Amino acid sequence: MAYSMTGYAQAEGAAADLRIAVTARSVNHRFLDLKLRTPPEADPFEPEIRQRVKRKIERGSVRIDVHLESAAPAAVRVDQALVAAYLDAYRAAAGANGIAADPDLNAVLKLPGAVSIERPACGEDTLKTLLLDVLDEALDRLNEARGEEGRAIAADIAARAAAVAGEVNALRGKIDSVNGLYLQRLKSRLGELLADATIEDQRLLHEAAVIAERTDISEELQRLGAHVAKLQRTLDEDSALGKRIDFLAQEMNREANTLLSKTNPLGAGALPITEAGLRLKAEIEKIREQAQNVQ
Repeated sequence: MAYSMTGYAQAEGAAADLRIAVTARSVNHRFLDLKLRTPPEADPFEPEIRQRVKRKIERGSVRIDVHLESAAPAAVRVDQALVAAYLDAYRAAAGANGIAADPDLNAVLKLPGAVSIERPACGEDTLKTLLLDVLDEALDRLNEARGEEGRAIAADIAARAAAVAGEVNALRGKIDSVNGLYLQRLKSRLGELLADATIEDQRLLHEAAVIAERTDISEELQRLGAHVAKLQRTLDEDSALGKRIDFLAQEMNREANTLLSKTNPLGAGALPITEAGLRLKAEIEKIREQAQNVQ
């Protein structure tokens, strides 16, 4: 099954006074590039979070955001000693500079370390179990979204592969006409060369056979057909497909280029074959573009 590398999903879960929300996003990337944004309480579980993601996603730039909330009442703690030290420093500075003003307590309480909010610590086992369960749900939803888009991409690739196969089959029916054009061009050229010279028949046949071998497009069509068949089988497989599809498209493009280079010397006589070759390249290029979107 083909998976797109683009997707978005959310999941939430709660246990006792704890609520966790996980957001998972993914976009295209050559490899698996994982970015995590988690609260400090989840830091001990980062290795397992990464393992869970790697088990479910093989390729793409993935970002996981974890948000944690506790419904338990929070306690506000004021560091009285620190606040007193701030106030003493203020009064000393005011007296030294002849300033007669009372300190602003609101401003003092905003100073670093003056006030802290303490929440009851939740059990580590509870936090870990809930976090990983919610993460799995978010990743499953992400893969559902990626799978839905992946099916659409695979359908497009399959349609283009079928178009390539159709062009290849049509070109197979034109091999005789291509060979006829080569023969006609060869006879014309040999006629010019032999107008005032004599060449042994055996040597002439040998040279003609060499030229025919270099200009025969049947091998390119055979390899194109094999690559298309492999591509169609690959779309039905479950493992990562993007790189294999891209490789096959590169091979197909190489054969199409060779085919065009062989028919190019024939000029206008081979225009239908040249047009077919260009259509082949256009479809293959679209397949390569889509392969960049597939895991």
